[in-house]
Amino acid sequence: MPYADLGQFRMYYEGAGEGEALVFLHGFTLDRRMWRPQVEYFRDSYHVITPDARGHGLSDAPLTGYSRAHRVQDLAALVDNLNIESFHLAGLSMGGSTAIGYALEHQERLKSLTLVSTGAAGYSVGKKISYLHRLAKEKGAAVALEEWKSWSLGWYRDDQKELREFLNTMMSEFSAATWRDPKRGKYPREDDLSRVRGITVPTAIFAGARDKVFVTLAERLHDLIPNSRLIVYENAGHMLNLEQSMRFNTDLEVLLEGTAG
Repeated sequence: MPYADLGQFRMYYEGAGEGEALVFLHGFTLDRRMWRPQVEYFRDSYHVITPDARGHGLSDAPLTGYSRAHRVQDLAALVDNLNIESFHLAGLSMGGSTAIGYALEHQERLKSLTLVSTGAAGYSVGKKISYLHRLAKEKGAAVALEEWKSWSLGWYRDDQKELREFLNTMMSEFSAATWRDPKRGKYPREDDLSRVRGITVPTAIFAGARDKVFVTLAERLHDLIPNSRLIVYENAGHMLNLEQSMRFNTDLEVLLEGTAG
């Protein structure tokens, strides 16, 4: 099985296709499988790489190291381990935040940056996340995970049953190690919105109009990142790449082809 030994833990990843490297980073409590429609679509033109973040999917779940800074370090170590000099980077939600962090430190390695329903360090997404942290501390990580699943999956209607079950499968297999980290809440705070003006690589920002918290952040980032492009999907929520996969794939393909050469 394809593991990269990053020292503190082994990171699981999958690769498909040949060509320029295209790395997809998944969201919190999910894993590489959320990008299946993109892997199938882009593998004929790109070397598509989908890693599992530490504590997620098939990657190891060490006791600690679950800050955004650690995720950025893990990504940097992975691409070095795979001898990838430059690549396209796309991330959703937590993966988008990681992608921003990587761009702020290593944008000379990036051909393009794609942020999907993205989070950002220092940007509050509401009181629910803080509540989950307290719940995990008081009643355990398993209880927090069930509450998170209830919130997250409740958005999907009966006509999206297949999508809901797919997300539930990934979430149910999440290690919950993030909530068990003894250093949680003690890591240095970062503030992306004060720094993202320094991102100069071609940047696309995707958001769903129904994803109220994250579409607001997408608009802020679009205003701050020079020459970025904002694409908002009507009648779409947080999981754009799955809810409207065909449109997402073709829109992303156009953007990637625009950076060729």
